[in-house]
Amino acid sequence: MKDEMQRAETMREVLEQLEGRLAGRRVFRFMSDLGVTDISCEQFFSDIRRTAFLIEDTGLSGKHIGLMGRNSYWWMVCLCAVFWSGSVAVLLDRELDEEELKERVGRVEAEALFFERAPEVEERCRALEERVKILSFEKVRETCRSGRESKKKVRKRGEDLGCIFFTSGTTATSKAVMMSEHGLSAGICHNINDKKFHSILAVLPFHHLSGFSSSLNALFLGAEVCIGEEQKYFYQYLKELQPDYVFIVPSMLRMLARKIKNGGPNGRLLGWNLHLLNCGGADFRPEFLRIFLEHDITVLQGYGASEAGAIGFLWEMTEERPDTIGKPPAGLDVKIAGGELYLRSESLMMGYYDDEEGTGKVLREGWYATGDLCRMDEEGYLYLTGRKKNLIILSNGENISPEAIEKKLYRWEEIGEALVKAEGDLIAVSVFPRYPAECTAKEAEQIRQKIREEIAEYNRSVPVYSQIQVIHFLEEPIDKTSMGKLIRYGKG
Repeated sequence: MKDEMQRAETMREVLEQLEGRLAGRRVFRFMSDLGVTDISCEQFFSDIRRTAFLIEDTGLSGKHIGLMGRNSYWWMVCLCAVFWSGSVAVLLDRELDEEELKERVGRVEAEALFFERAPEVEERCRALEERVKILSFEKVRETCRSGRESKKKVRKRGEDLGCIFFTSGTTATSKAVMMSEHGLSAGICHNINDKKFHSILAVLPFHHLSGFSSSLNALFLGAEVCIGEEQKYFYQYLKELQPDYVFIVPSMLRMLARKIKNGGPNGRLLGWNLHLLNCGGADFRPEFLRIFLEHDITVLQGYGASEAGAIGFLWEMTEERPDTIGKPPAGLDVKIAGGELYLRSESLMMGYYDDEEGTGKVLREGWYATGDLCRMDEEGYLYLTGRKKNLIILSNGENISPEAIEKKLYRWEEIGEALVKAEGDLIAVSVFPRYPAECTAKEAEQIRQKIREEIAEYNRSVPVYSQIQVIHFLEEPIDKTSMGKLIRYGKG
């Protein structure tokens, strides 16, 4: 396999070069009713071309085409077929309700939709049948058994629109991010992850940029992709598919640390082969990081934003610096202005679909304003200190970062989830305690009392204005996005 790919400007060019690089290799693995299924490079690209022919034969070449469903091999085939046919991929969350789905499909002018035939997903997609052409992944699979392969030569320019996906914002209405062909290509064809790995477990939702781009980047780096359809089977995937690299969300971090604590080096006592862990946006408690390092698992801290594309930070964590996002890799420029972090790279978005005003607020002279507050130390390491739009501004003029308070609270084991907000001029926190299984009412009250004492200890260590005055105990976990971020209700 060649070490370097020629510079690709479009996703069609990326795929054509990957086909040559990966010839004769296994590229995907996934679990099915028949056990573990392996997919060769030859089968993958044949399926892409057959699906591209279906797109062409249906008169959809060049159109906006949606994809909606769980992570699956056929989801990835359809995505790549959309790119191959010169169309525009529109990535949709399978959890969208019918009204949200209609709104998003209409907003970005999608004319077709590939979907998973799970009952709840199919029902919502069928409601769109009068407005868009709908095609199930099962229909695609049948076509690929006997259908013709596309022979059409489609050439787009790097500046052309290649993909639309929606932000996973935690406070505001999701925005439709437009990514150019060049931006997609640059975000996939890079060596930011310079650690050697054999296969990645793709369990992050494919409808997010980091979900599908990390998988295609793994192929670019010569690795295999183990597809995880649902996070609830996460540990089974680790055992059956044997990935050595996994990209997880922060909400999974603590659970994985506890599992690995008694799992031996690399989790081998659990039947795993884990060597490399990437957790985007994680707050690494030193004891968790120590567990992974002591068990021969390298931990990478990922940081980026949908609008900034797939070129982001990827920093190897150490006990000496457990809370930094590190330094920017080659190809990513950063600056801090007014305490806010700005990013610039080739993978930057084109803007928000049909929203010039929203685009103008965040794209400034080629830079993306992340909305993240950040500081840099004397050695050039960057540290996130909160979200600009989440800042609590008290009547005395003090600015409080809720994330900074939450980070301090998570050092106590009893606090499962915490969300800080203002109630008038008081700081309040909503806490979902970590109750043990089969917890009695008396035991639950003891845990809540312990949390009250821990918050009192926190209060003694900070100025009066940032002390927590109100505590709400929750009966259910805090709502999260599909990427595991806590949803903050209020103004975006």
